Amino acid sequence: MKAKRLALAVLSGLCLAGPAAAVARDTPSPSANTYVASIDPAAFHEVPGERDKLGVTVSPASVRLITPGVDKFSIYPLLGPPHFAESVRRRWNYVLFFPVAPGSVERVRCRMEIRFTRPRGHYNVTVSEVVWQEKSCADRVAAAS
Repeated sequence: MKAKRLALAVLSGLCLAGPAAAVARDTPSPSANTYVASIDPAAFHEVPGERDKLGVTVSPASVRLITPGVDKFSIYPLLGPPHFAESVRRRWNYVLFFPVAPGSVERVRCRMEIRFTRPRGHYNVTVSEVVWQEKSCADRVAAAS
């Protein structure tokens, strides 16, 4: 029953506003694809066994793809599931390792939290903010191309 009402509401919205308005409503703003991150060391609490977390080794360029508006499940192919058993929550924490130099065995350890929101009227949960524990990690990702 809810699906029928939703379909009718969508169709009536298209009929009243016209197809051009529907396209304008669904088109993301240019700032939605811009990488923005904040630094908040206080957001990261010491978790038992945190230092034992293996984390995931990724390139900073792939993490740079996580921008506000990205669907929650688009993060799985990039980073996998959250590292701290937070699959249902609106915050996912990760332990990431970035190579110091291309082909290098040395890695830099970083903590990242992805915060999600569910925009009004939308079904999918999307990224609202990316938070780093250390500024050096955020700068490494921001400088990646």
